[in-house]
Amino acid sequence: MDGCDSTAVQAFAGRFLDDVSGGMTSVLVALGDRLGLFRALADGGPATSAELAARAGLDERPVREWLLGLLGAGYLDVRHVGEDPVFSLSPEHAAVLARDDSPFFLGGAAGLVPALAGMLEPVAETFRSGGGVPREAYPEALYRTMWRMSASWLGTLLLPQWIPAVDGLAGRLAAGARVAHLGSGAGHALVLIAGAYPRTRCTGYDPLRLNVDRARREAADAGVSGRVEFVHGDAADLLPGTGDHALVLALDVLHDAPDPAAALRAVRAALADDGVLLLLESAGTERATDNRGAPAALLYGASVLYSVPVSLAAKGRAPGMLGLPAGALRALCADAGLRSVRQLTPPTPLNALYEIRP
Repeated sequence: MDGCDSTAVQAFAGRFLDDVSGGMTSVLVALGDRLGLFRALADGGPATSAELAARAGLDERPVREWLLGLLGAGYLDVRHVGEDPVFSLSPEHAAVLARDDSPFFLGGAAGLVPALAGMLEPVAETFRSGGGVPREAYPEALYRTMWRMSASWLGTLLLPQWIPAVDGLAGRLAAGARVAHLGSGAGHALVLIAGAYPRTRCTGYDPLRLNVDRARREAADAGVSGRVEFVHGDAADLLPGTGDHALVLALDVLHDAPDPAAALRAVRAALADDGVLLLLESAGTERATDNRGAPAALLYGASVLYSVPVSLAAKGRAPGMLGLPAGALRALCADAGLRSVRQLTPPTPLNALYEIRP
């Protein structure tokens, strides 16, 4: 074509095919995670397709194709015994793909791809109408993936690392304190806190009924229902302005709020003067166009397919997954009367973790 550098065109075409391949690999990972194939391969060791299918109770033919696909992607290793290929998963790859209790586990996150891709047409209509997509319209599989992933990192980080990192917080919780959680999801964070600190009284707020029902079941299963309450609705409207909460949690949800400023004002009204907001957010640059590379593409993709449509459906204008960099967050906090903002060690390079106080 006139005006095109053919070498540059070929290079970009190769990059595009890599991206499409990565999307397909994500779906294969989601499939293998759902069917227990990674766990079976990690626990049982190297296997032929027939051996792995037998371990997992599956048909050999699709298992063989799945193994070859992930071998091609570089996720698996292979050696040949006679005519039969024997596939294996290295310990390093198993930590990411097969071990839910590993601090490096990410395999479950692949489930976000098919769940969000299935919403392509409703999201496209949002582009046309600006009407948004309500949370309730998304498949339960999406929220189950969110529950699983949050349980994985909360279990390894909340009690052992995050609470001890906030000076004096563990002591206050042990003595007895009020705790609230904005966007409490499956309730795992409050269940963990209530189990570790029996004198705490915890309330979670979530706008999705599915999340609230799941959280109540988790609290009942853990035997802490008497000390943990889950309320259906927006915390910006429901959080009591009692000025006595020692801790408020907002973990990866403020960027989805229809009105983040209102949510932060509600947090300030609920917090004691020596209370703390523990806030987890996406790590973005101050200038949106400086967010580049694979992490930015991942987070903006999730924002296009979920955060923005959900906000529009609630008649809000959420900032989106990368819309609250440190500078913007500090300004919002200051306007809400939250003037001390300190960054803590984040769980991943994609996140920023803050200790915020009045």
